[in-house]
Amino acid sequence: MPSQDFSSKSETKESKVLPALTNNILPQQNPPQPTAKFTNSELTVSAAQDIIYKFFIHHINDSASELVLQQFKKIFIQLITPVNPKITQAIQTIIEFDSQREFNNLFKRCCYILLNNWIIHRKYELARDLIKIISERAISQPHPDNCLKILRVWLRNFVNSKDYEDLKLSVSKYDDYHPVEIHWTSHYQPYLLVAQYLDAKNTPEERQTARIMSQQLKDKYKFDLAMYTSRSQSAAFKSEKHDNPTLLGDEALRLIKTILINRGSLNYRSLANIFINQSQKIAYSQFKKYLIKYLFYYDKKFDNNDIYQEKITNILGSFYPNNDQKILNNSLHLRTCNYLIKSLTVENTGKPTPLFVMCVNKLNPLTLALLILKIILISPYSQTYLELCFARLIQYYQDQSAADCQWLIDFLEVCQIAITIYAENVQYNLVNMSEKYQEEQLFIDLNNCRVFSQHKPIKKDKD
Repeated sequence: MPSQDFSSKSETKESKVLPALTNNILPQQNPPQPTAKFTNSELTVSAAQDIIYKFFIHHINDSASELVLQQFKKIFIQLITPVNPKITQAIQTIIEFDSQREFNNLFKRCCYILLNNWIIHRKYELARDLIKIISERAISQPHPDNCLKILRVWLRNFVNSKDYEDLKLSVSKYDDYHPVEIHWTSHYQPYLLVAQYLDAKNTPEERQTARIMSQQLKDKYKFDLAMYTSRSQSAAFKSEKHDNPTLLGDEALRLIKTILINRGSLNYRSLANIFINQSQKIAYSQFKKYLIKYLFYYDKKFDNNDIYQEKITNILGSFYPNNDQKILNNSLHLRTCNYLIKSLTVENTGKPTPLFVMCVNKLNPLTLALLILKIILISPYSQTYLELCFARLIQYYQDQSAADCQWLIDFLEVCQIAITIYAENVQYNLVNMSEKYQEEQLFIDLNNCRVFSQHKPIKKDKD
């Protein structure tokens, strides 16, 4: 393959070390944020960043990926720039401004520009190499050149920041790249990535990478769960070990069967469809009353726990009371379901709500999970908000050990399974294989039941 070059045709192909921008000498010790005085640049920091962004966006499309990675390494790690006055001046301006925050913004966005392209084109090895280069250079010895000293300190601080943890999170699912120690929170990357792509403070490239990654992980979980339920029940695969995507072990299959048991002719999806049809063109106050009946309908688990129904009734009653006489619309519907999800999980501050703490302490994880499932089935757009709430719960308890958080892990696992088996593009069915089965029987032996799953197309909304 002919070699590719990043410089313009009017420039030579040689690269050179960026000339020293100052004669100032930094102290021997490494302060967290070194300072340096430089000659004022004609460029603003924003304009300088934009030049570098466009440089990588252009070459990520027109040059070999390996060369783009090398160029990234030269510019940010070795301070060797293309023989291009604009790039040289842009780097100089960033260093002159002497801001860790602006460097982080520039560095992080350039990383995600590369990662977006490589992930889309399945060049996962390059994504891992990028993380490796950053981590190795961050622990390297200080360079005698003053500019490189500044970049080394900034890079070291970046590696110790949340931005770098988010960057690693975007790559950690691929092949042989894994953190040194697997933390229990790593199992819930899809939720953590949702929080990342919903954060307006993150760069567009970072948010796009997080969104793609989160969806890929959720799709993989759906596929793995379907394969697990199929093979774990098949005699042909009886001697093989089945990859279980959950953390519940063999209990996962029994849990799926429990969720799928129909109550008469009304399963959870049928019940949700009835509620949606009955909620058309009614007053908002009436909708809230119907919602209470819907949430607690057919759930014997709540028969002796009127306190939960009472608390949720009070929560809904105090929500938007000025709109009670208005006709329900899509906006009110969504905001109400989101508010109910927040009340059942976590505050915006990240602290678990009193109702969540009470539910997880007093109820079976499945009871709360099914309550949340019912909300998602009548408000599919609330699922993203639910995943954000899950991310906040995980972040709130992330410093605790897996043993101390087993109750939270159980709850998240049950929720993940329940929502997955009722997803739009997959259908799970429970079939009683017993010859003695009768429709009117009150008790169903789950050991005689098999779970069947199949993919189904998603119906597109009509214009």
